[in-house]
Parts: sequence; C-alpha cells; structure tokens
Amino acid sequence: MGQFTDKLAIVTGASRGLGKAIALELAAEGARVACLATRAENAAAVVDEIIAAGGSARAYGCRVENSAEVTATFAKVHEDFGPVAILVNNAGLSRPMLTLEMTEENWDQQMDINAKSIFLCSQAAARQMQGNGGGNIINIGSILGRNAFPATLGYCASKAGTDQMTRVMAIEWARLGIRVNCVAPGYVQTDLVDDLAHEGKLTLKDLERRTPMRRLGTAREIARAVVYLASDDAAFVTGEVLVIDGGWTAFGYYQWGKS
Repeated sequence: MGQFTDKLAIVTGASRGLGKAIALELAAEGARVACLATRAENAAAVVDEIIAAGGSARAYGCRVENSAEVTATFAKVHEDFGPVAILVNNAGLSRPMLTLEMTEENWDQQMDINAKSIFLCSQAAARQMQGNGGGNIINIGSILGRNAFPATLGYCASKAGTDQMTRVMAIEWARLGIRVNCVAPGYVQTDLVDDLAHEGKLTLKDLERRTPMRRLGTAREIARAVVYLASDDAAFVTGEVLVIDGGWTAFGYYQWGKS
C-alpha cells in the first residue's frame, strides 16, 4: 500500500522528462495518475509503463493554456477517476531569445504555457478539492524564477510568476485544506536540457562546472521532492518554493575551479 493509494493525481506535461518521472513516482506510491499532454498519444508510453508496473493511469490530451480544454479535461478526469487530490503543474517550455530580438509570439507562448496554465489548472483542481477534504498542488518552477540569465526574458518572467502564484494560492486556499507549493529545479538531465544543448544554447560541461555539486540533477530527484510535498510528511508546508539545484543559487562567486 503506497502513501497515495486511492488518491488521484493529475500531472501536466507528463509525456517525458520531469513530468514522466513525477508520474512514475506518484504511481509507485499508489496514486491513480492522469497523464496530461498536448495529445493523449504523447503520454501513452508513460501510461503503459505505469500499468506494466501494476499501477493505474490514463492519458488525456489537453492544451493546458486553453481554458475550455482545461475545463473539459478536468471534468472528464473527474468522471473517470473521481476528484483530484494531487495536481502537479509541470507543463512548460523554454524558447531562448535575446530581448531586442524577442517576438510577441515568443513571449506569449512562454507566459501561456509556463504561467497561465498554472492558473487555469490550479483553479480547476481547487474547485474539486474544496468539497473533498482539500488536496495538494505542486508547481514546477525554476531557479530562473530568481536568477537572471541572458536570452531568457519570457522564461524568467514566467517562472518568477510561478513563485508568486504559488504563494498567493497558498494563502487563499489554506482554509480550504489545499496546500500549494513549488519545486524550483536547477539544471536537470532531461530531454529539454539535452535539446537546448544540441541546439548550442547551453553546454552541459559548463553547467556541471558552475554547479557546486559538479553534476546535473536527475529527474527522479525532483520527482521525490514532489512526492514529499504531496505527502502528510509536509502537512504544515504551504506557500514554499523548494530550490533543488546542487548549490547553484547559493553560489555567488565569479569563478568556480578549472574543471
């Protein structure tokens, strides 16, 4: 019996990377998992993996930045599984572009998927949670919500917004029994980071050198933090942003070693 047995968890952006790892860990703890992706077939492999391990999961297609689709999808998940107890707002993207060259489309896309989706999905989840004993919402932020990088205006702004949305929702919904927290990862070995490295927008070796622990994080390390925040072990934790970055944010010196 896992600690989330008989609880429904919804994970957005569940088709790969952090979302996949989070879905797998929640399922391993007994949760029934609704895996949301832009198209349901994108999350089919994750669902198959969960079911093969003895868990329960289903894939749903949903553009989480679209209010009508969010409303319809959360209603469908409720019909299939019952009310949501855990929501993980993981869907996100990064489109690096220097500010003078940045397009309105680039800005809108990052703000919509990284920030607006959190508002829409959290609101939909809270409306189910408030009448069912409360629940847990965990937003996936980033160290770029507090650390400024060049060519990341839209991403940094959206992740800073994630931190503040977490705090506002937490204080509004505490009386409803809904805890809201955020995990802010540093650089983690995921498909997104690999894609950016392949495009020449970052260098993995440089990231490792800059991180005091001299390595990237793993998706499972982030997923285990999500499990903690959703668990009764964190029963008095709400409105917090948990930074998991191998010491990146703490380290402010201008140079760190030679290798």
